[in-house]
Amino acid sequence: MARRFRALVTHPHVEALGELAELLGGLGLVVDTARSTVEALNKLRSQPAQVIVAYHVSSSFDGVGLLEGSVLFAPEALRIALVSSPDEAVELDYRPAHGGTIIRLVAKASERSRLVALVGEGMKFLSLVEDQRDLVRKLSLDQAKLQRRETLLDVVVRERTKELEESYERLKAANRQALFGLAEAIEAKDPYTKGHCGRVAAYSLVLAKAAGYPEEGLETLEFGAFLHDIGKIGIRDAVLLKPGPLDDGEWAHMREHPTKGYDIASKIAMLHPIMPAVRNHHERWDGSGYPDKMKDDEIPLVARIVAIADAYDAMSTDRPYKTALSLEECEAILRKTAGKMYDPELIEVFVSQHLGALYRDDYENLPYDDGAVATS
Repeated sequence: MARRFRALVTHPHVEALGELAELLGGLGLVVDTARSTVEALNKLRSQPAQVIVAYHVSSSFDGVGLLEGSVLFAPEALRIALVSSPDEAVELDYRPAHGGTIIRLVAKASERSRLVALVGEGMKFLSLVEDQRDLVRKLSLDQAKLQRRETLLDVVVRERTKELEESYERLKAANRQALFGLAEAIEAKDPYTKGHCGRVAAYSLVLAKAAGYPEEGLETLEFGAFLHDIGKIGIRDAVLLKPGPLDDGEWAHMREHPTKGYDIASKIAMLHPIMPAVRNHHERWDGSGYPDKMKDDEIPLVARIVAIADAYDAMSTDRPYKTALSLEECEAILRKTAGKMYDPELIEVFVSQHLGALYRDDYENLPYDDGAVATS
């Protein structure tokens, strides 16, 4: 329902009063008129108005005095002094701020329609103020009702909270299973790297914890490491499973897997948080990596961690084209590439604490969760 505001217009001439009342009435205002300041103040005393317009001529009609006096009866009204020349109502320039705002509108008789735009904007503001008050009143009533039902609501809230927590845990478990299913789909394409995703996740977690990674971000990091190679789903089998070295064209195709994985993750809402690990785990500290040629701290921290875990696992496991290197050999290579390929500070943490010793022959037979990582 539209609000109905009242307006009081004061002018010594009947014709001008009629014109102004007609203009403001077109805005939906209930318009009252007065031909003297005394009459106007008496009307305000009995019926406050939200908009007060007073004609002012310094020598004969004290509209400013009326507007100042109206503060007593309508303290929040929009007050407008209507003058015909800029020289009128100069005293407004020297009024104290606490006396209530008065807007000086310079408009000749032929320009009074300008008042409509000014009052229209003022009514919008007045409506917003009233809406805010209505909201406060409604909230106060609602709060009173809530307080009266406090005991009952406390019980309901506790029960509902418990239900939501249980639902969240079920959803979280389902999401986890779905993510692991994606990882298994990756490894199903390349039987020679079976277990690689789980080991990279494990190495990433222990490195992150040792490096002081935020506790609340560890689960997302784990998922990102687990699915870092999800883009290999889009790599041709002839390239992915080739037993020998890849030629230039095949390497170019293989290097598409980070962006293919990024595209896949971008279309699945629950994978959005892991997109940096998927896209940027092949960036290199000196900027020679791919796909974005990032370097040093430009590379997301999660991608820097996964890159080290990925490289270590590749070196420390048997592949069709090479045998596994010892822990010492892997650590020596990592130290040599620190500051060139990998984050030197993270390499120092990984090597100095011998985090590569985490993997055991029976690790892949354990259920993969945080507990398994902690005990391995």
